[in-house]
Amino acid sequence: MKLLPVALVLFYRQLEGNVLEVWTQRREDDGPYHGLQEFPGGKIEPEEEPLMAAVREVEEEVGIQINPLEGKAMGIYTNPQNGRVILLNVFLFPDQPSLAGKGQWLKIEKDQLSGPYAGIIPGPNHQMIDDLYRSLYSVAHE
Repeated sequence: MKLLPVALVLFYRQLEGNVLEVWTQRREDDGPYHGLQEFPGGKIEPEEEPLMAAVREVEEEVGIQINPLEGKAMGIYTNPQNGRVILLNVFLFPDQPSLAGKGQWLKIEKDQLSGPYAGIIPGPNHQMIDDLYRSLYSVAHE
């Protein structure tokens, strides 16, 4: 089985009332996620550190520069797809002023977590968002 390492950036902000918002952008290229809202990211090049790949992908896809020192590794998620496993190296970054007017913020609340976005975001992103919410607000997995 082939492994494909990719790096993703999950921009987030915490609001009053235990509300989390995560930033997404619409995927325009062809493929299984065409038209869905997703996190910026892409393939990690040979000899490239995952964090630096995440920073590069944000610049390429979103057109903004982010400081790698603001990033925090969230973890690695797997996404089996077409005989290969995509290794999703996820990095958390706080809200960036340069995101204004770009993409879309999705509101995540305790009662439904990422559930309302079924069919709007890729399947693997639900687990990332729900894990982030639970870790920020110390909510037990139900």
